[in-house]
Amino acid sequence: MKKIVVLNGSPHEHGCTAALADEVIKGSGSLGAVVKSYHLSGMNIKACQGCRACTEKGQCVQQDDMQEILDEIASADGIVFATPVYMWQMSAQLKTAVDRLLPYLRPGYTSSLESGKKVLLAVTQGRTETSLFRHYFEHVGNNLLFLGFGSYKILIAGGTRQPEDLVNQTELLEEARQMGQWLVE
Repeated sequence: MKKIVVLNGSPHEHGCTAALADEVIKGSGSLGAVVKSYHLSGMNIKACQGCRACTEKGQCVQQDDMQEILDEIASADGIVFATPVYMWQMSAQLKTAVDRLLPYLRPGYTSSLESGKKVLLAVTQGRTETSLFRHYFEHVGNNLLFLGFGSYKILIAGGTRQPEDLVNQTELLEEARQMGQWLVE
């Protein structure tokens, strides 16, 4: 059975980003995947201290909620990094979690992750022009490749200020469900 981990980086637990992630989850669930979701804003995740002890020990020395997430990601087949666009980039909540992925990197810049973990960057933004911030999320995807994650895709939902704004975007909702299935295939 396939396992998908969703990291919701929005401070709004039931906002646009959660609504988009829910559609992705429907797609993964339709193929029988087990999905574990985390609302990062409600968790105790400290910022990376840059001590690099994790690259030698294989785990972060900080004891907080990130330990569980690292374990879940290590055993997952696919990961959804879901975020609203804040200041032209991912939210601070998601960025803090991404910074804490460093324990997957080993000396010599090899990765401890099993290859093939698919990644979906699921993004919501108020502006309707979905190409505005794509270059930033391509950079994020390439950084995740460097850490040892597998292929990635980007899904951007424009014009989303309220969760209801997704309802009329039927093509986008279908694409989100297809992306959820892609994570499992």
